[in-house]
Order: sequence, then structure tokens, then C-alpha cells
Amino acid sequence: MNKKQLIANNNDMNNEEYDKLIKKHIKEENVLKNMIISFFSGGLIGLLGEVLTNIFLKYNNLNDSYLMTFVVLIIIGSLLTGIGFFDKILSVCKCGLIVPSTGFANTMTSSAMDARSEGFIKGIGASIFKLTGSIILYGIFFGIIFGFIRSMIL
Repeated sequence: MNKKQLIANNNDMNNEEYDKLIKKHIKEENVLKNMIISFFSGGLIGLLGEVLTNIFLKYNNLNDSYLMTFVVLIIIGSLLTGIGFFDKILSVCKCGLIVPSTGFANTMTSSAMDARSEGFIKGIGASIFKLTGSIILYGIFFGIIFGFIRSMIL
């Protein structure tokens, strides 16, 4: 079958045929298994954060220790993304790595890497927060809302 016939056949395909074709080529994932893997991998990231915080507590106060832990996790996530190792770990650990700050670092670094050929200003500078901008926006937005609700309750 040549390319024109394939395109013509695809245009004639209805939704049911398309769904059958997709199910034939894409294997269905085990949701329970993915949840368990995500739970434990996210827990390991939390454990790493606690260990880092306790190490930093020996030299700093509590607020600075939390900040330093967050920065270190972002640096680790960015470095792993930069060397191309984060996606390999992500395929095993699932959402356990996306939700914490390492996921934020991965999205930010991959956006910057995609645009690096366009230069520092128009490429990296303009694109680094393309995907993470919504995280920042809604984090601030809901932080204000929940802060207001909390101030009304207390």
C-alpha cells in the first residue's frame, strides 16, 4: 500500500476503527502497578529531601534548610535532564518523579534545551518557563486563595 492509499484509508476511518487500531499498537498499562511504583519512588524523593534537610539543619536554621533542599533537588533534576538520564529514570519511576520539585526542574531544563539553538535571549531566556509558567501561575494564584481562606478561619 503506498502513501496516498494509506492517507485515503485514514480519512475514511471512523472513530471505532481508529480506537481498534490504537489498542492494537499501544499496550495497556497496569494502573495499580504504576500507582505502587509512583508511591514508592515519590517516597524515596521525600526521604532524600528529609535527609538533605537534616544535613542542612546542622549548619542553618529550619527555613534555610528547606530552601537549600529545594534548590539541591532542582539542581539534581536539571543535571539529570541535561545529561539525558532523567527520562530513563522517569520511565521506571512514573509520576513519583514528576510531582516533586524534580519534575519542575525537568520541565524547565528540557524547555531550555529545546530552544538553546536560538541563543541565550530569544531561545533559552524566552522558553525556559514555557511549560513551567502555568505551574508558577497557579501555584501563586491558589497560594493567595488558600492564604486568604486560612486568614479568615484563624
